[in-house]
Amino acid sequence: MSKLKVFFNALKIVWREKVFKIWIAICTIGIIIGLLVGIGMTQLVLLVAVACMGWAMEIMNTAVETMMDIVHPFYSEKVKVVKDLYAAVPAFIYSAYVISWLILVLPSLIGKIF
Repeated sequence: MSKLKVFFNALKIVWREKVFKIWIAICTIGIIIGLLVGIGMTQLVLLVAVACMGWAMEIMNTAVETMMDIVHPFYSEKVKVVKDLYAAVPAFIYSAYVISWLILVLPSLIGKIF
């Protein structure tokens, strides 16, 4: 199976996740806002990179949760701990919000203050 086909299969699976759809919507809105306010190419590339990393992390999160469900299909406190420890996705998402606000909002705030 080609890597491209594997990638599209992963997207098909993760598309079922509500959080993934929300992340896509938020990233798309952020990039559109960036284009409308006229951010530079560097800032635009950073926004797109943050969006892509978030998508990749959400795919990894879905993979870990699916794997844990396959390994142990019934409720287990140990499986819950593994899933809870995979807090990299929420941590990254909060970091992405901060990065986005620094790129999109901070320059205009500084411009109004000074």
